Amino acid sequence: MRKFLVLLIFLLVLLAAADRGAHYAAESEIAKRISQQYEMAAEPEVTIGGFPFLNQAIGGEYQEIHVVTGAMTIEEVQVDRVDVTLTEVSAPFADLLTEPSVVAGGVEGTVLLPYSELQKRLPEGVVIEAANGAPRISGDLAYQGFSVSLSSDFQIEVNGDELTVIPSGIELSEELVPVSTVESMLTLTMKLPRLPFDLQVTGVELLPNGIQATAVGSDVQIVGSSEL
Repeated sequence: MRKFLVLLIFLLVLLAAADRGAHYAAESEIAKRISQQYEMAAEPEVTIGGFPFLNQAIGGEYQEIHVVTGAMTIEEVQVDRVDVTLTEVSAPFADLLTEPSVVAGGVEGTVLLPYSELQKRLPEGVVIEAANGAPRISGDLAYQGFSVSLSSDFQIEVNGDELTVIPSGIELSEELVPVSTVESMLTLTMKLPRLPFDLQVTGVELLPNGIQATAVGSDVQIVGSSEL
């Protein structure tokens, strides 16, 4: 009986080691494939949820995969981070090494855009800075030979793949330029690039370090032959 228990424990240890080894191999392979698919400078962090892993790998169906990317440039737009959770994922383990295909039934997460993407679309001399944790538009605005210092709050509205910056509470050092004119000069619309994982932005939050957009997707070809 004792020998049987020792053998059983030994087999369980081997099985656990095989499970963890296959888990790591799958995470590494998916990270590499995603990096190639979206031409990333560095591989993203990939974490496959659920235990045991081998049961998921054999069936090719995964409960949840978490992906976090680093900074990347998409259609000349800088993105600081994409953080998504993939659910209902179909990814046959054997195919990952030959003709990889990873499809997610559902995707949700966040995309972080730096304020520099908005700032370069504002008038020269105007910047976006975080004051006491809250971002504000400020600087010196040139208008018809005048230079006026300004400070303004702002909000962002989402309409499909467009972000619109709307200033509010504009403060001017001099009444040389009508507030309505300044408001018009600070209002801008930015078209978003096609985001990784076919994410569609549903809302935004202004953080000290950038614009955090919440986004979702469905039936997304994460890795495979679909065109980007």
